Amino acid sequence: MSQEYALWTILGANPRQLAGLIGGQMALIAALGSLVGFILSVPFMVPVDQWFVVTLLGSEWTSKIPQIPQSFSLTACLLTVLFTVGVSGLAGYLHAHKLFVNSQDDLLTFKKSRSAFQRLSQALLIVASAAGLAFCYWNSLSITPQAQAYLEKRHFYEAGKTYIPNLMLILLFSIILFALIAKIVLPWVIQLWTWLLPRKSSATVNDAFWSTVFDREYLTSLISPLVAGSFMLTGITCIAGEISNGGPNAAAAANTRESVIGFVGVPLLIILANVLTITILTSAQKRAGIRQLSRLGFARRNLVVEKVQEALIYATTFFICAVLGILPFNLLTNHIVLMTHRTIALSEWSIFTWPLWLWLIMIIFIALVGSWQVRVVSNRLMDN
Repeated sequence: MSQEYALWTILGANPRQLAGLIGGQMALIAALGSLVGFILSVPFMVPVDQWFVVTLLGSEWTSKIPQIPQSFSLTACLLTVLFTVGVSGLAGYLHAHKLFVNSQDDLLTFKKSRSAFQRLSQALLIVASAAGLAFCYWNSLSITPQAQAYLEKRHFYEAGKTYIPNLMLILLFSIILFALIAKIVLPWVIQLWTWLLPRKSSATVNDAFWSTVFDREYLTSLISPLVAGSFMLTGITCIAGEISNGGPNAAAAANTRESVIGFVGVPLLIILANVLTITILTSAQKRAGIRQLSRLGFARRNLVVEKVQEALIYATTFFICAVLGILPFNLLTNHIVLMTHRTIALSEWSIFTWPLWLWLIMIIFIALVGSWQVRVVSNRLMDN
């Protein structure tokens, strides 16, 4: 919408008015989204969570899943909507105000390069998150004094649970670090594995490759949240299945099962909503690219194949990053289990479960949306 913002500025709108307009738009969208999301979460979320837990851990968990009571709370709904509206509206206003103030000397250019301070801040965050990640891994490789105290009393389950804070910090630092370096790493990952594809002999594959590598903003915005969600889902599954599953404390085991239900469903909905939102926001840009390829001689069938190839590249790149990122975490979890004399509950294939599901969802969704865009653009070109 930068052209519209430039037009409003030319017509006399000042940064405060433009920022207020955008903040109001963000607040209205947040109000609608949070209200619909809250209402839909009440009847649907728990059954979906239970289905995933049973699918992932087995049918024997059906009787063990606690019956969480579901009732609509007007107070909780209002608090959710008000909080989301406040955060979204304020964030939209502050970001837009800063953007417009900085661009007053150049009305047609709203997207500025990052300052030296912003680049330095990002570098410091990368170093800090990498250092925190390395420290948490190192601290979890040996028997800690707290775990040793439980082992001396032969409380093996409790000894393993003392490592949960470290494991959760590892997940947090992993998500932060990947989000910071994704724009640099993802194009390299695509180039490293796509040599398996016939890029030199197929024009559609070659075009799909360059489309994914060139548009780094879309690549990062699409894959980073998906990898973060996969880290969270797989990590929580490992912790719940190998560290927290079992022990003499029945209440703790029940809390663990409830945590699994909560952590499984909510991130999955956020991930799918993110894919939908990013796809909608970039639909105009994608259609422009399709029109250009059509003028260059690509038939409708070739365009559909190209979009399917793009979906395959995006999804496979996500899958590689998700599996390689969570692999050290899984090995560490198994190491902790062996240190605390526990039996490993999950196989090594558990790290592939969630990435594989999300890989399949990505391919289907992105390919379908791309094919629909090809059809819309082709019909309009034929009409013209």
